[in-house]
Amino acid sequence: MKSAVIVLFGSVSAIFLAWNFSLTAPKLPDPPLKELARAHNIDLGVHLIAQRLNDRIYPDLASSQFASVTVEGLHFKPINPKPQKYDFSKPDKIVSFAENQNMPVQFHHLVWGDAHFLPDWLKKGNFSKKQLLEILHNHITRIVDRYKGRVREYSAVNEAFTEAQHVYGLQNWWADHISNDVSLLDKFFIWAHRADPTTKLLLNDFNNETKNSVSDAMYVYLKSAKNKGVPVDGIGMQMHINASHPPKKNDVINNMKRFGRIGTPVYITEFDINTNSVEGNDAYKNELEAQITYDMVRACIESKACNSFSVFGLTSKNDTLKKIMGTNSRSYMYNSRFRPRPSFYSFRQAWLDP
Repeated sequence: MKSAVIVLFGSVSAIFLAWNFSLTAPKLPDPPLKELARAHNIDLGVHLIAQRLNDRIYPDLASSQFASVTVEGLHFKPINPKPQKYDFSKPDKIVSFAENQNMPVQFHHLVWGDAHFLPDWLKKGNFSKKQLLEILHNHITRIVDRYKGRVREYSAVNEAFTEAQHVYGLQNWWADHISNDVSLLDKFFIWAHRADPTTKLLLNDFNNETKNSVSDAMYVYLKSAKNKGVPVDGIGMQMHINASHPPKKNDVINNMKRFGRIGTPVYITEFDINTNSVEGNDAYKNELEAQITYDMVRACIESKACNSFSVFGLTSKNDTLKKIMGTNSRSYMYNSRFRPRPSFYSFRQAWLDP
């Protein structure tokens, strides 16, 4: 029985290796996407997963088509799983890759109140408010100091406003256990800035692409924070778009412009499209996805307030949204065999159009 299992495992491994080595790099049109975006003074980024950097094609495709790297690797639980124990192995690998390719880095997230991404030692520690503030201060300082001078931007605070408004039933663990006063956010930005004054700090959230209660609250906070000298350098719009009710391009443009008018540039940080709730065949979903992609890229370009556009994964083989949230996404520009999908061509055309 044991030998049969070994033979079976060996056969499966051989098939996988044969499949992997049969893949070839796609022949893509010139100039690459990053150069098309750069012509509009927009940085084109991509979320990468450390394990995939050992693949044959994945790292070359990322560096040839994208200008920067977004690292989804600073969640409290994996980084600080036990008191005084830190594990930077995965983000270190991605940062090293980015540096070798001369690709700037955007890191996610210094502070996030989703309890799912917090370790049990923290949640069950019965810490006082003062102790929790000290833990957060040390956490932020430890991370930013480690990567000082190596990270261009941080998503310094993530989803504080959707959590405060309980969008989709979300709760903010830090707010519940320390304070729900938005002035608490000031401390997080100040601490990160002190650790590395050269990096840019973003206030990141979702459901803020258009003018609504979330983006309004963020606008009020950002305007106040800037007047007080709090070092907030931009607003992050995740853009996890539900294809059944996508935002209108002009609404996105107008919303981006109002943030630009108060000196707060826009960074699209986690772009993807979810078509699960859309009825129709694959051809229809591909067409819908391509149109939404085109509109959101054009909104970034036409607003004149958008500095960066980062997609939430490279291929359908590494669905970051599924890995983190358990939901499927179709917005990746390449399939599992690294061939461009319809969204690649609409993405490209959006940069090419005048």
